[in-house]
Amino acid sequence: MRSLLGIALLLASLGHSGFAADRPPIGPVGRSLHYRNVRDTNLPASTPREWILSLGPVDADPRFQWIELKVTKAGGGELKAWWLANGYPSPLPRSPRPQVRRYVVQESSGKTVEYRDRHGGGAVLPSLVDSRELLPRAQGPAPEGFAADPPADKALYLGHTYLRVPGEVPSTTPTFPPPLPDRVTTLSPGLLIGLPSNRRTRDDIRRYDGSEYEYVRLSAEDYQRMVDAGVSCLRIDKDQLPFVEPLNAFYWGVSPAEFPYPDFLYRSCYLGPELFLDEPAVTTRDSLIRPRFAKEPEFRRQITPQAAFDYFRTHFDKVLAQGAPVHWRESLASRKDVDLGDLRLSQANLYSWETMIATAGYQLSRDPVAPAAIVFEPPGRIGSRRTLPEFNMSYGCQLPVENPGNLAGVLFGFLRGAARATGKQWGTSIYGAFDRADAPWFFTHAYDLGATHFFFWDNYQLACVPFGECLALARHLQNHADNHPPRDLARLRNAAEVAILLPPGYNLGHVQMGKGSLWGVGELNLERTNSFGVKYRTVMANAFVEIERCLRLGTEFDLLWDLPGLTRAGYREVIVLHEDGTMTVLQGDRREKFATARVPARPDGEPPRLDVALPAESGTAPFELTARATVSETTAPVFYTTGADPAGILHNALVGWDLFGPGEEDYRPLYPSSHQPQVESLGNNTSTVTIQTRLGRPGHYRLRAAVSDLAGRTTVRWLSVDVKGE
Repeated sequence: MRSLLGIALLLASLGHSGFAADRPPIGPVGRSLHYRNVRDTNLPASTPREWILSLGPVDADPRFQWIELKVTKAGGGELKAWWLANGYPSPLPRSPRPQVRRYVVQESSGKTVEYRDRHGGGAVLPSLVDSRELLPRAQGPAPEGFAADPPADKALYLGHTYLRVPGEVPSTTPTFPPPLPDRVTTLSPGLLIGLPSNRRTRDDIRRYDGSEYEYVRLSAEDYQRMVDAGVSCLRIDKDQLPFVEPLNAFYWGVSPAEFPYPDFLYRSCYLGPELFLDEPAVTTRDSLIRPRFAKEPEFRRQITPQAAFDYFRTHFDKVLAQGAPVHWRESLASRKDVDLGDLRLSQANLYSWETMIATAGYQLSRDPVAPAAIVFEPPGRIGSRRTLPEFNMSYGCQLPVENPGNLAGVLFGFLRGAARATGKQWGTSIYGAFDRADAPWFFTHAYDLGATHFFFWDNYQLACVPFGECLALARHLQNHADNHPPRDLARLRNAAEVAILLPPGYNLGHVQMGKGSLWGVGELNLERTNSFGVKYRTVMANAFVEIERCLRLGTEFDLLWDLPGLTRAGYREVIVLHEDGTMTVLQGDRREKFATARVPARPDGEPPRLDVALPAESGTAPFELTARATVSETTAPVFYTTGADPAGILHNALVGWDLFGPGEEDYRPLYPSSHQPQVESLGNNTSTVTIQTRLGRPGHYRLRAAVSDLAGRTTVRWLSVDVKGE
């Protein structure tokens, strides 16, 4: 409620009533207001006891005027900050943020730093909390209740109430312009490139066999190499802080308890003790859903996409209320020198590092502050030559495999759609098992589409990107950004013409993303049916055919869950997919219902030929199932890889295999051992592929084999296997 009551202090108390040529843009030059904490005694030493807010001269550009805030702490020591701005920030919802041309801070240590944007030279403001909260604001019944004279009697600042000191400001005189800075720190707030650790791989030799890398602590020289390569966001601890502070980079990982208060809130380079929410959707699956599967076999049969979504909502709300968004405040609670009063600000620069990106719209819309962005975490062995063939084989779409933009369109569609709906940001990351041929282009393409967050995973076996590769990819992206400034992020965020809305709870899955099990659990495999008796495969296939249609037409599209309150404004066409297998297309006032997705015009050609034989179609548990497929290329070549083998080689697996049964909740994808398929060439563009697996339970199984060529044409075969008990 407070944010609705207090308009910016200077807008009211300093007499601002809008810019005109005959008066300053914010208020009378030379005016100062002096306020003291209502608790004038017994304040902890670092808590602001009083502050003076002063207006300085108008800039050469008459739209901008200087503001100075001088804060005196209860135990002594001063903090000063200067803004050259075209307005005073209002806390009212959706109010425009003033433009700030320069921002300078003099901490209680006496060191003065100016923070500038590397691209364009403007000011870079702090982001740990909403920077508008770093200036005081008036307290009162309503913004319009304040007159320029007399000034407001009460003001709010960092969780405390302050009373105006009547009469003249004490002997201190504001400094305009601010003193020359001891250091100018240049930062790239629109291009965060970073790693999650403060250590690196000892060597850059790739380990494709799943063994662990050896890691060493990052040194001062390592951090310098990182910044020189374009890495702009550094994970550190308190011992690494001294040699990172002088660098032109953001840093995070050190507790606020290690810094002077409230000085650290004014440091634009400090991002906080944490930087991301770690896979909230995946955590929901692994900590809430799977444990219940293990205890309740009936729950495995009853689970629905909506039930999984309900679990996610419960977990995510808990994360926002008790997790990373509030940890920065909690770290200060034990400090005897700080009293936060009723300060309840969430960390405003957190992003969500998430694989199940269909949840992005929900995550970004749940709270106006946190998370501020959604970043895609690539699952497993993802890449255009694996994932696109699996999309085609799973959903019957025809996404050409040799264009990585088709994979990026799906992934970035969810990210950009969520950012557009909420006015927030998005980005992507690279993991070790991500196809190395795709990685450089994915980064630069995301940049061109408006992404602002670019991260690597730098530890844990196959997930790790070796240090040298991180530097090379960062340098590649930084060079691209330097050659393509500036970006209009708002325009790029709103570039899509079409929005494709999925029923809430339907998503791309997790590690076997192309195989389509919703929420990454076999219990929600594509052959399961919803409450309308329609297979999940049918609903998701409609989405992918509409995606294909947009890609073939060259139409930019976003992907979102069809959530109440999530805006659809600005799209030329909105496609709403329904669980009954139908869809509704909205174009302005037009509303048209379709029985299924609209199949786009596709190139002529014959799909690959596929025959599958089972040496034995029945047996007794445990049953050793062997299937042999014969694949013949026709119009286009066939290439499908399940990922790199222990030597780093990407083999052509040709066929995608899926096993369903014996219960409808039972499913597992079948992959060749060590990602080395048993393929034998017969000549004349024909090969055989053999797969084996063990069926340990009696019952009826269904084996699905599929093959897709580089143009996306797919052939599918189903076979049945019956296994009896002993």
